[in-house]
Amino acid sequence: MDDTQRQDDPDLELARQRSIEESRPPASIPGHTFLRRLGGGAYGVVWLAQEDRTGKLVAVKFFPHSHELNWSLVSREVEKLAAVYTSHNIVRLLDVGWNATPPWFIMEYVENGSLAGHLATTGFPINESVRIITEICSALVDAHGAGVLHCDLKPDNVLLDSQLRVRLCDFGQARLSNEQNPSLGTLYYMAPEQAGLSTRPDARWDVYAVGALLYQMLTGNPPHRCVELQQRLQQATGLEQRMQVYFEAVRNSSPVTRHRNVAGVDRHLCEIVDSCLAFSPEDRFPNAQAVLDAFRARSRHRARRPLLVVGLVIPILLILLVLPFMVNAFSRNLQDAEEQLMRRALESDALSARLQAAALEDEIDNRLDELKALVASQPIRAELELLFGRPVPAIVAETQHAHDLPLENRPPWMQALDAAWENSQQIAQLRGRSRDTSWFLNASDGTQVWRRDYSGQSVGKNYQFRDYFHGRGLDFSPKQVPSTVAPITTPHISIAYKSTTTGRWSVALSVPVKDKAGNVVGILSRSAHLGDLQQRLRGAMDEAVTGTGEDDSGTRVERLIALAELRKEAGEQQLRLLDHPSLSETFLRAAERDDRDEEMLQKLTLGNDVVEQIVAGDNGQKQIRELRLRSYRDPAGNIGPEQTNSYAKEWIAALAPVRKTGATGWIVIVQEERNQVLAPVQQMAHQALRQGLAALFAAILGIAFVWGIVWGVVLRTHSRTADSG
Repeated sequence: MDDTQRQDDPDLELARQRSIEESRPPASIPGHTFLRRLGGGAYGVVWLAQEDRTGKLVAVKFFPHSHELNWSLVSREVEKLAAVYTSHNIVRLLDVGWNATPPWFIMEYVENGSLAGHLATTGFPINESVRIITEICSALVDAHGAGVLHCDLKPDNVLLDSQLRVRLCDFGQARLSNEQNPSLGTLYYMAPEQAGLSTRPDARWDVYAVGALLYQMLTGNPPHRCVELQQRLQQATGLEQRMQVYFEAVRNSSPVTRHRNVAGVDRHLCEIVDSCLAFSPEDRFPNAQAVLDAFRARSRHRARRPLLVVGLVIPILLILLVLPFMVNAFSRNLQDAEEQLMRRALESDALSARLQAAALEDEIDNRLDELKALVASQPIRAELELLFGRPVPAIVAETQHAHDLPLENRPPWMQALDAAWENSQQIAQLRGRSRDTSWFLNASDGTQVWRRDYSGQSVGKNYQFRDYFHGRGLDFSPKQVPSTVAPITTPHISIAYKSTTTGRWSVALSVPVKDKAGNVVGILSRSAHLGDLQQRLRGAMDEAVTGTGEDDSGTRVERLIALAELRKEAGEQQLRLLDHPSLSETFLRAAERDDRDEEMLQKLTLGNDVVEQIVAGDNGQKQIRELRLRSYRDPAGNIGPEQTNSYAKEWIAALAPVRKTGATGWIVIVQEERNQVLAPVQQMAHQALRQGLAALFAAILGIAFVWGIVWGVVLRTHSRTADSG
């Protein structure tokens, strides 16, 4: 079934007439050729025409139903368009045909349609939106200057030409500034007080509409429009009730804020929108000129801001550009200062090592010379020749029996040796030297026949496995002594050995005792702990270097002195510590009790890199050279937890050989903590760095402070200029 409503004959005739009207213009105008219909409304229709003489396109508005038209509204619009004819941003009125049938007037043709069409499709970026709004303000300034208030500003009444320049149109609701008659605009673009049907037209109505247009261009919707308000407006009956609903909704709503959340919208633009959309007219810009001035001030501010920022950034950039050169120069100077300080410290350590080695050589030579002189003296020599003419067991038995007797009751040979021991110790005490650990006498078969101080652990035992007896540069295992072992024939300095009596590292100085035929009948030796030999020399060494134990800067020199020995272990050369501040008797005893002695000794060896540097060549003679190490790892730092070991840190060290020890390969090590050596430079660097950063920070603050003052002056100047304008 076809439910389409049937038209009667009058309706069909009206539809036919309307169809004819849409296909051809209502009338012809001399000198114009009509091209197409642009649109129409209840009372008028607009056609696009072309002037025959100039080819210019114009818009012609016909009023074919003039009998239904309120001619006062039409004449008012024509009157207002004529008043603002000279404005570049208002559609121009070109001609009027009031007496024609039907009446018409000709206006400037604007190619790109209304702003509403653009907002419904693509919209505009922020900068373009601001440009369009400023042109609208320019148009309003021209209109207000001519005494015309638009009163119905909305997107449909803003046209855009081929270059998207603004042309303001539709002055049907416009009022002259001296008129008292109210004028209703369009909801959401209309100022809230304009909704009153008895209010007097005000320029601030147009200001509100400008804010509403800008708000819509930024956010996509006019202010205060929402579904709830739309429904309430639709439910209202009558114009007066609709206006009252709109007024109450705007008054009771919070100020709009969506524009503040739009990316790229700056503070000044937000303030312009807020001032335009203020509910109270007194809080708005007074007129369009004030809005235009605000936009111009914003433009000046934005144009000036990069210059001010550049004025702040460029000095900072210059500082930052110069900063790497300053840092590089500072780093080079710091490295040079560290290098000089390191070189001087190593030179001082090397001198200390040489002095310590020489002092150790002299100490050993003095003690060895004393033994040689003793053996060569006639009384001692005669007593020893008689002694070793007897069987060894008898000598041992005599020693074991007489060692506790008063000196005058001991055998003559023992009295002579005991007296020599006592005299030597008294001389050592007077000279500030360390005492010997012991003196001992061995027969030619290695049996120890006398010891001072007496030790029942050693007298009667055979020590032919010791280096001080045979002089081969090593200690044999007591159970694996070669059959070819023979006593020394010349004075000898033994390798370092761990004493079976004291448990400490010691060295023995030995001289042969010969009979009249020149045969070796015994070995007289004296032993001393290496630590005791070093101890006296440590304090004297610092005084010899600086006189006070301080460096040139007055900083206390805290040097550690150690003694190492170069020997072969399992076919490889090793540098093993013999004496070190950490190797106290207590420590060694604890290691021995825990059966960790050999493990500890393996840890107390210097690295192979040090061995390779200090051994100039290995041709069997162990040629050793001095060495200066800018980075030295103390082997004592390998013992125990590193966190609690004061030696587990980085050092610098100088190594010097003790050359008179022959094949023993003793090496003196003088070391200083690297951080303490470089502390003066590091302290100076930290102080310079703090001062440099403080100066840089002060410079940046100074620049910012100066530009802050400049910025404030500029803003105050602009404010005074705006107020005077």
